Amino acid sequence: MQELRCEASNDELLRTMKIIEESSPYWVLIGIRVEDVGRDCAVGFVEIGRKHLQVLGTVHGGVHAALIDAMAWVAIISHYYPRYVIAVTTDLTVKYLKPITEGVLKAIARITHVKEPMALITAELRNKNNELIGTSTTTYWITPTNKTLNDIINELRSKA
Repeated sequence: MQELRCEASNDELLRTMKIIEESSPYWVLIGIRVEDVGRDCAVGFVEIGRKHLQVLGTVHGGVHAALIDAMAWVAIISHYYPRYVIAVTTDLTVKYLKPITEGVLKAIARITHVKEPMALITAELRNKNNELIGTSTTTYWITPTNKTLNDIINELRSKA
């Protein structure tokens, strides 16, 4: 599979996202993993298992949407890094082009436009053969904070 990558990958931010990934019960439940992150961009994946399938044997649309939403959020966090902002989904539209039943579901999310308090993110979904299987647009409401992302990580660690 051809690798999906962000321009100017940020290894420090990727390490931080790995901590968030492990600290998020929902991401752990679904199996959402961050593979790459750069300014205004995030790549993630889910290794498809039986728990991701709907009754007809294809990956449930909610898995696609959850992965897109997660990577769109990571892209927003990357835009403001090292500052932290609260980013809340206000709209998520997914166009499903092709079903998948196994392998890896990948998403690459890129910020298209930011004008606070709103941000627009587009995403592509790809299968294990790098075929385009879906597209998305997502809108987020952005609320700046006085914290850094490291402050948030420290708060997560203190709760563990």
